[in-house]
Amino acid sequence: MGAPIINAAEFTAYVLVLLRVSTVIVFAPIFSGNTVLTQVKVLLCLMMTFAVAPQVEYNASMLPMTWYGYVPLMLGEFIIGFTLSFMVKVILEAVKMAGEYMSFQMSLSMLNSMDPTSGGQTPQLALLLHMFMSLIFLYANGHMLLIKAMVESFTIAPPGLLNIWRPEIFTEVIRAMLGMNILALQIAGPVIGVLFCVKAAFGIVAKAVPQMNILFVGIPVYIIVGFSVLGFSMPWWPQILGQLLVGVDGTLDRLLHYFAPVQ
Repeated sequence: MGAPIINAAEFTAYVLVLLRVSTVIVFAPIFSGNTVLTQVKVLLCLMMTFAVAPQVEYNASMLPMTWYGYVPLMLGEFIIGFTLSFMVKVILEAVKMAGEYMSFQMSLSMLNSMDPTSGGQTPQLALLLHMFMSLIFLYANGHMLLIKAMVESFTIAPPGLLNIWRPEIFTEVIRAMLGMNILALQIAGPVIGVLFCVKAAFGIVAKAVPQMNILFVGIPVYIIVGFSVLGFSMPWWPQILGQLLVGVDGTLDRLLHYFAPVQ
């Protein structure tokens, strides 16, 4: 039996598929950062590439055989993989941002710990909320939404035929970033609103009773009231996440058609 013949175009298409799959997994929520072992990420990338690559249709005549013609295609695969992961990751990042807002209002912003996903210091309340929403995200099959979009991307935008410079793509990314800030304010809104009223009440008390040390009296009250309001608002989080996933599904579908080659 002779050695298998490796077709150059097939190998080039396989490498492009591997690059897109790897980018999606590396930047995807839950898998990003140091929370998952590198060996697990590599094995997952190879397994998904072996499963997806045989189904990918490509135009061999469009695949260059030189490195300087190959680099733009690699850049395109990286951009589409990163964009798909980013559009889903903004949901969990919004929760972490909301936790930072609430930590500041509850006087817990100095209580920081190492964030394994970003490698920086993050308030512990933000990490707790991020972990809680991550569990809801997995329970709601949010990761399957990203995998489905990744598989469909090879049908709509096959390797070698990407269109990554349409202005609608950047519009969707900017809209997602704005939506992340709006979502963070919506999640932290009840806590911020109630604590604002509490602080206003303490301001009136401080004027009426100047002898009272508002700093030492107010901080425990802020913490108790903040956690109480947060506990009452958490039952609505699965419903909020479900609506967000439905919206993200439509956004990913639009993005994939924006990446499609111009006929």
